[in-house]
Amino acid sequence: MALAVQSGRDMDTSRTAHRMAPMFRRGLAAVGFVTLALAGSPAAAAAPSDASVLPPEQHTSEKGRRLATTYVSVLRDLSANVYHCMPWVEVKRNGIGFYKPKHLPGDHRYLSINLFIDQQPSPEFAGFKTEERASRMFSRYVGPMLKRMARPTMLADGGLDGFTVILEWLKQVPVSASARPVHETIAVFVERPIVADYVGGRLPARELAARARVLAWDGETSLGPIRVNAWEDNFVSTYKVSNYQLAPGVSCP
Repeated sequence: MALAVQSGRDMDTSRTAHRMAPMFRRGLAAVGFVTLALAGSPAAAAAPSDASVLPPEQHTSEKGRRLATTYVSVLRDLSANVYHCMPWVEVKRNGIGFYKPKHLPGDHRYLSINLFIDQQPSPEFAGFKTEERASRMFSRYVGPMLKRMARPTMLADGGLDGFTVILEWLKQVPVSASARPVHETIAVFVERPIVADYVGGRLPARELAARARVLAWDGETSLGPIRVNAWEDNFVSTYKVSNYQLAPGVSCP
């Protein structure tokens, strides 16, 4: 499940459109939720595809184009950071850009990143309720992504209204070769001042979750807004993929 993105148009960040599963850039084995075990993967390629960043001219308002032009190098750096430092995560095509959340009136622009997390579902994780699975994914990825996205210049830019982190993962393996996989998706919307307080250390993860708007989907079925709990989770910064080598000259925080 991925949020709809079309060339030359803004992403509809209040509903989903079914997509085929992404083509994984490095053929990684999937991450298990409970064991967190990954099989070995080949060395990283030199650079991510430019297709992950929506070009400035494809934003549909002057406000969006201005933001995209101003921060084009920042968005490319963000794409490269995810590509090299989180090799089990795939940025969707045109998944990074200044999109308008459909549930907000007017031309509000949120810096959005749309991610597919390459992992296999586990019986233990599947046993949690929807809100509990969403809380775990929120805790693992949303905070770390906001810290990568929210540069000081953006946080001071009155033209930027907020940030969006979209997470999609495999919920259920197809029962047959002809069946389509079932994914789960959450889209997290956070206003810019709230993100500034969070990345500045003035707001804990639990308050970040309480103040965010979180929408969820089960496959193609919209579940609407849900409430999640959150905590600080260092998985993104500490997990290492077995046999994965960074490209020469690349470092990760």
